[in-house]
Amino acid sequence: MTLRRIAIATTACLLSVQGVAAAPASPADYSAVSAIFRQHCLDCHGAQDPEHGLVLEDFETLMIGGEAGPVVAPGKNEESLLIQMVEGRFEKNGKSKIMPPGKRKKLAPEEIAVLKAWIDAGAKGPSMPPKVKEVVVPKIAPKGIPRNPINALACSGPSRFLAAARYAQVELRDAKDLHVIRTLSGPKGNVNSVLFSPNGSELFAAGGEPAIAGEMRQWRVADGELLRIFSGHKDAIYAMALSPDGKMLATGSYDQKIKLWDIVTGKEIKTLSGHNGCIYHLAFRPDGRILASASADRTVKLWDVASGERRETLSQSLKEVFAVVFSPDGKHLFAGGADNRIRVWEVSETAAETTNPILRSKFAHEGAILNLAFSSDGNTLISAADDRTIKLWDPLEMKEQGALETQPDWPPALACSAGANIFVGRLDGTIGTYSVATGKRIDSL
Repeated sequence: MTLRRIAIATTACLLSVQGVAAAPASPADYSAVSAIFRQHCLDCHGAQDPEHGLVLEDFETLMIGGEAGPVVAPGKNEESLLIQMVEGRFEKNGKSKIMPPGKRKKLAPEEIAVLKAWIDAGAKGPSMPPKVKEVVVPKIAPKGIPRNPINALACSGPSRFLAAARYAQVELRDAKDLHVIRTLSGPKGNVNSVLFSPNGSELFAAGGEPAIAGEMRQWRVADGELLRIFSGHKDAIYAMALSPDGKMLATGSYDQKIKLWDIVTGKEIKTLSGHNGCIYHLAFRPDGRILASASADRTVKLWDVASGERRETLSQSLKEVFAVVFSPDGKHLFAGGADNRIRVWEVSETAAETTNPILRSKFAHEGAILNLAFSSDGNTLISAADDRTIKLWDPLEMKEQGALETQPDWPPALACSAGANIFVGRLDGTIGTYSVATGKRIDSL
């Protein structure tokens, strides 16, 4: 090829590249707008306690606007309050405001351009419903019989039934001899929490598929009929608690949210936001006014149930907190987790910030504490750890009263019957029954 031909080819290539670069950008899709909100705005404009009433979690709430009215004028980015806010042109009380406020990172010019392009293109919503995530994993035939771990246990009020949560099913067993009465199938993924209604007539199970959705199921115990499926979490549910009056359920998920549900209607009452990690455990105070949550963010939080407001954050834990439980009189809160300690706080009537002093921090096990439970008479605190030990404590002084035999595997599931028995569920799929009084094994399978 001659030098002249090379020069012509090079010039054509450069013109082609310039033409591509100069091509006008297509109007932004709402998904790009949503991504910007998630990165910069949801701390202040999430559904829980949004600043100035403006919620940016989804298209519908964005278009409603906030206290100042609609923030988006389709087709007119210059007139849209949203653009005025992010560019610092919005004025209130004679002072200009810019969002995000303070020292928070501001939107880059390219991000503002995306918002403008979307508004000028008509501010249209998502082009299609979000796709259902599909997890594809290789199928590998096991070389032996796979374990079917027990993730949670619950004993009915009259102590007639024991519910054992496994993968995609719940076993309803006779609490006396542990034989299976009925298997309730249908849940998606691991069932991570189970509980009975106060009169033992209904059973609730919570779990779901990680990174896809969480769900909670409600069955009638008498015949195993499925009564309702609760859904709303965006990840698997790990924690569930029932209010003392039996009218409200609380669920905690890997999506870092806590949801309160009306059992009669099945409707969500409110969502509590504030944790920065998975919610592993929940507990209502016996009066039903305060909810405690244990999280992977190394904190325990106290919530006002009626208003949904966070009352206190207890941040003394050094690692993830896996379990939390109130004393029967509601005056003390016990929590344990990955730092091997059981901590005890005195909780005030209102649980207001700075009124809940820590009383004790007890090094309790050589391994992470997986669960805590009180005996039916409230006189014994039971702790289970991944060092395969289960210990019995005097909750007032946090003095060890005794221990069960070393467990054959991790014991994440604990339940106590009115007959002063402890039920232990293990990762190897077995269940053991022990006496609270003596710590001796009564039955095992």
